[in-house]
Amino acid sequence: MNRIVVGIDISKGKFDAAYMATDHKWQKRVFENSLAGFKVFLSWLKEKNVESCHTVMEATGRYGEDLANFLFMAGHKVSIVNPAQIKYYSRSLLRRTKTDKVDSQLIAEFSQRHALSDWQPLSPSLQSLKDQVRCLEAFKKDATQASNRLEHAKDDIVKKILEEHLNHIQNQIDRLILMIRKLARNDPVLFRKIELLMSIPGIAETTALKLLGELPDLSTFKCAKQLAAYAGLNPSIKTSGTSVKGKNKISKTGSRELRKMLFFPAMTLMRHPSPLAPFIERMRIKGKKGKVIVVAVMRKILHIVFGVIKTQRMFQGAV
Repeated sequence: MNRIVVGIDISKGKFDAAYMATDHKWQKRVFENSLAGFKVFLSWLKEKNVESCHTVMEATGRYGEDLANFLFMAGHKVSIVNPAQIKYYSRSLLRRTKTDKVDSQLIAEFSQRHALSDWQPLSPSLQSLKDQVRCLEAFKKDATQASNRLEHAKDDIVKKILEEHLNHIQNQIDRLILMIRKLARNDPVLFRKIELLMSIPGIAETTALKLLGELPDLSTFKCAKQLAAYAGLNPSIKTSGTSVKGKNKISKTGSRELRKMLFFPAMTLMRHPSPLAPFIERMRIKGKKGKVIVVAVMRKILHIVFGVIKTQRMFQGAV
């Protein structure tokens, strides 16, 4: 059976799909990023006489998880590629347009020319960890908002209600932390990964758990630079022809949550002695400013994270 390759460009509310039909004409359509939209997508493929397809999408974090799981359970082959690979492929073709439909077609074209590994759903334990960590972060955000409202409240009744609300949220946070720790300690694979992450300076148990809950499947990345690109920590340089315009900045196109989790470990390493101290000092000697150094340290930590997980070896202190 000839398997059609479908490129999918996904966002929060919708996804664009594109594939080349047997008559070499591109078929494209937009769908809702919801269970109803997923079913319409499969119906559309069936109407087009596509019985078996290889769906390929970029690693965009949360937006594509439900669709990937749905298609996998429906019996279709699924691959998830690093967005940086699509970006570089686009540059190699000298593509200048940037629309959703072009992107979905570009993903399909890329997939037809490259051998891609099959995506597999997360293990039940890792999926539970990911869900619980995200719930924990949401509750922490709620607690901050409730605390801010309480601080500015004037009415005694409102204050009492907000205090009760804040206490309830804090109880849920404490409960989730215990659940997450229990889950990790009862799963040998997760526990080993936590040990590996905690061998990295600046990463304690809480940060290790959060990172495990937010890190993508590292098997889809060939090197640490690709993971840095996924996190949006790769340099972004504005160019025009052969000239370079503007200052180097991080792309910020990847996982915002992952960047947030790396920020505080980076700050800790900058304030206290660590194996990264020589690296930090070299940047200071070069005249780099504080924010630039913080981002560089975040990127360095992520490179180390990639290394210890891939090699299954504790961090030894060499940078």
